[in-house]
Amino acid sequence: MKRLGFIGVGMMGKPMAKNLLKAGYKLTVLDLNAAAVEELVGEGAVRAEHPVEVMSQCEAVITMLPGSADVEQVVFGTQGLLSGIRDEHLVIDMSTIDPMVSKRLALEIDSAGGQMIDAPVSGGETGAINGTLTIMIGGPAAVLDRCREVLSVMGNKLIHAGSEAGMGGKVKLVNNMITGISMIATAEAFLTGLKAGLSMETIVEVVGTSSGNTWVHQNHFPNTVLKNQHEPGFMLDLMYKDIGLALALADDVGVPVPVAGLARQVYQSGRTAGLGRKDFSVVWKHMAEAAGVHQLAPPSDDVE
Repeated sequence: MKRLGFIGVGMMGKPMAKNLLKAGYKLTVLDLNAAAVEELVGEGAVRAEHPVEVMSQCEAVITMLPGSADVEQVVFGTQGLLSGIRDEHLVIDMSTIDPMVSKRLALEIDSAGGQMIDAPVSGGETGAINGTLTIMIGGPAAVLDRCREVLSVMGNKLIHAGSEAGMGGKVKLVNNMITGISMIATAEAFLTGLKAGLSMETIVEVVGTSSGNTWVHQNHFPNTVLKNQHEPGFMLDLMYKDIGLALALADDVGVPVPVAGLARQVYQSGRTAGLGRKDFSVVWKHMAEAAGVHQLAPPSDDVE
């Protein structure tokens, strides 16, 4: 499998596609962003105008798109992937979408003679650039084995979440529910401390070595909040979408998730304030303004 298609070469997709080119794969790319496509063409990729054209030139097509509707349009739309699928064609959807949509897409693709897995990722833009993403896969083990080498170029940890398409998405939503809630919990606690007269340095040091420590505090917080840097990043709009999908999943299986529901309302407030396309950590600024806290970052960038 050396000829691949890549549809969706945005902030995450473009570095992932670049890594495939560096690994020697022949790549046909498609995106609404002409500049991103042109950059990849300059590195050896071939440009396509429609999804069916990508499919006709490739053995497997990777999609990395913002939401369920985008993936459905690429697969089912006019000149979509489904109209060009032949026996053994493989679709690897690396988007984070509704797991039920993934399941339906897989059934339709299978009926047309092809195969599909869902393979959403975690690790952010840095992981995409470095090829160190965690990739969560849903689909038959035999189909995963077909593309394991391809996925290993983009990620250093492949986790087979289940034999049905959509299982990768389910575990990704569980992860993002925790991350989204953790960011808001950390912001609430820090803002309370700051308003009570504590220094940012003191809170960071104590939380970093105590029971309040989280992945958000240890890894995300220092590079966004403490540096007052909220450019994408993982956009707030996408976190809002993912928590919404997680709420729908929880409702489907009958699990009450009141904290996730409240967290989504906070992200909705940030979207209403026009912050949706910034990193989701920008919710800190929005919450700080409501709390009347104006010292958002320490005087230097060397806070551990």
